[in-house]
Amino acid sequence: MANMTRYNPFSEVVTLRDAMDRLFEESVIAPRGAARGTGANLYETNEGFTLQIPMPGVKAEDVEITVQQEVVSLKWETRFQTPEGAQVHWNGFQAGKYQQSFTLPAPINSESVEASYTDGILTLNLPKAAHAQARTIKINTTR
Repeated sequence: MANMTRYNPFSEVVTLRDAMDRLFEESVIAPRGAARGTGANLYETNEGFTLQIPMPGVKAEDVEITVQQEVVSLKWETRFQTPEGAQVHWNGFQAGKYQQSFTLPAPINSESVEASYTDGILTLNLPKAAHAQARTIKINTTR
């Protein structure tokens, strides 16, 4: 037996609001795609933070890192070239300039920040500022 489905010409229409929300989310809030950063990992210890950002195909010299108080800002550039004489069937890598900022839960010591880049992952070791580190206070008693 055949099923009949009523055709609705407006079923695929996207509202202006939905289109603007999607545009805003993709370009400002949470950029998607490997070159733009698919996300990040942030780990905290008593001494500081470790921030990991995937950046496959990015050269270390093309990344600019700025640290101020509790904000870490990154700028980087990606470049992808089609081999000479090749025909492109699809292109998932986007070349361009990107930037992303992260606000940490506490201020950091910008003088002691260390950065490493291994297997396409940028790792930042961000020690907390001395005044932001947890301390254990011993109580003195007198008798």
